[in-house]
Amino acid sequence: MRLRTTIAIELRKLFAQRGTYVGYVVLAVLVGLFVWGIWRHGPPDDLRRAVGDQFIVGGKLLTGPFLPFVLLTLPLALYLLIPLLVATVASGLVAGEKRAGTLRTVITRPVPRTRLLAGKLFAGWLHAASLVLFLGLFGALVGYLVFGRGDLVVMDFQGSSLGVLAEPQALVRLALGYGLGAVAMMAIASLALLLSVVCDNPLTAAGVTVAILLVFQALQLMPYFVWLQPYLVTEHISVYREAFAGVVDWVAVRSSLSYLAGYIVVPAVLAMIIFQRKDVLC
Repeated sequence: MRLRTTIAIELRKLFAQRGTYVGYVVLAVLVGLFVWGIWRHGPPDDLRRAVGDQFIVGGKLLTGPFLPFVLLTLPLALYLLIPLLVATVASGLVAGEKRAGTLRTVITRPVPRTRLLAGKLFAGWLHAASLVLFLGLFGALVGYLVFGRGDLVVMDFQGSSLGVLAEPQALVRLALGYGLGAVAMMAIASLALLLSVVCDNPLTAAGVTVAILLVFQALQLMPYFVWLQPYLVTEHISVYREAFAGVVDWVAVRSSLSYLAGYIVVPAVLAMIIFQRKDVLC
């Protein structure tokens, strides 16, 4: 059995579960709530204040690209909601089958364990990336349907300056930002799958994954651990911000991507080693 076939089987198993679609529904509801809030109350207060103090705008602030931009830069999305959804699904890829009693049957088939786990890894990565891309594409679709075309007014993440991206450039930057966000979520999927191999209960694996992310975020806030921050995956989730700078700092992007690649590869390798040697009793 080829790896491509194994991946296809794992994807079919993953998307045959109703719980997999909960994440997309939750993200769609989030988009709907933001559209309602922006339509009813207008742009965020900090953006309106900055525009009022610094610019006379001849066009409009609310445009099609504005909604996916706000959704991406909202801390709730990439720092809490999507990581939780990714951890919940990826943690069940191995531990869920073991708890259901089907893993032992699966590994008795003439498929190497490494290939079987590789299929689960790719399924977890694709699911994690698809959540981020779904948020961006659905947000853009709804944004264009409700607000129409136009340029994107962006504010830096310190709230001190504004910039305007022409619509074609805004779409390219949004694609870059969501692509970087997808890579970050793939790193979380690798971590969750490693814990899925180690733990027998998918809820335990998901809980430990979320706990690790919360501890990492707490360490970022402590001045005593500044030296540790570059090695924390949560430090590099914010790499998407570089996509909306006046000039993209590609050195910073490559640096963050190298750390995220480490968080993708190292847990995957450890999971392979542990899964290869692990006794599956049920």
